[in-house]
Amino acid sequence: MASSASSVRYSMTKHILMVQADELLARSLADQLTAQGYLVAAAPSVTRIDQWLAGKAIDLLLLDAQSVDDTLPAVCQTMRAALGPCPIVVLGVGREGEAALKAAGADACLAKPYRFAELLQHLQDRLRDPPAGGEIAIGAFRLHPIARHLTDDAGRRIHLTEKETAILAYLHRAGARVVSRDELLGQVWGYSNAVSTHTVETHIYRLRRKLAGTAGAEALLSTMAGGYRLN
Repeated sequence: MASSASSVRYSMTKHILMVQADELLARSLADQLTAQGYLVAAAPSVTRIDQWLAGKAIDLLLLDAQSVDDTLPAVCQTMRAALGPCPIVVLGVGREGEAALKAAGADACLAKPYRFAELLQHLQDRLRDPPAGGEIAIGAFRLHPIARHLTDDAGRRIHLTEKETAILAYLHRAGARVVSRDELLGQVWGYSNAVSTHTVETHIYRLRRKLAGTAGAEALLSTMAGGYRLN
């Protein structure tokens, strides 16, 4: 694959799970996607996905057709049921098989060989942040990821930092599940020697300070024994 691509980065980190049996190809592709600002994890087969997904949330599944033992449409149906609205992009399938896979739940197919820039465009199209005015309902608030602010039912605006926005968006994707400090650290910051779980606690504290006194704020974000959860 050619590695030339436009350097487009996102304000909020996107998490990609890649199913790729070829270890060398998986490592190469992961390196290129990481250089574009994504967080990438790889599973060698779909039978290992359940183990990887336990306790984690992803933004997109990248599925290599040659890494699937079962029929592709059946796999896509299973993945769609497991991942809900999460986009599924299948690599190694051309136009002749695209209709069947899309009917089974795939969002896009890309024939081989492909240029990395072409793959990147597919990912960008399906991981694009909500358009201006797009919002996520969180309790009594509306989260505007691009503008980085919350609004309450009265229309009052609470400005957020990039990390505060990413924390709320990730907790929202996790649903009722408790997200540990370590998981938030890895998913929002990416593990680094320069940060620790104290960084997460500090950002949560500042976020609560911003929300203090706003209707619905007390019930929005809970600290649990194992981490945090949105109500």
